[in-house]
Amino acid sequence: MTILYELCERIAELRWQARLTQAELAKRLGVTRSAVNSWEMGLSIPQLKYVIEMSEIFNTTIDSMLKSSQQVVIDITDLTKDEQQAVFNIVDCLKQYHSIEK
Repeated sequence: MTILYELCERIAELRWQARLTQAELAKRLGVTRSAVNSWEMGLSIPQLKYVIEMSEIFNTTIDSMLKSSQQVVIDITDLTKDEQQAVFNIVDCLKQYHSIEK
């Protein structure tokens, strides 16, 4: 499974800015709350139709949802769910560390 980590972060960020819960966003998209959670955690990637719908809900462009100055693609196909979560935890810790240093 290839994960676009930046998209995952962007969905969570835009949802938070829109003051929507995962359940509220899921209802507007016609998906389950666990689907939204899975997107935000990088365990799955939303279909393009949901990216388009989210760009409309968040009043932004599809480009701004998909583009990043530093887009990272991680292939975690052979990892267990626990190992996948560990990868994301490590990345989050590193990002927090670097934000504190600045």
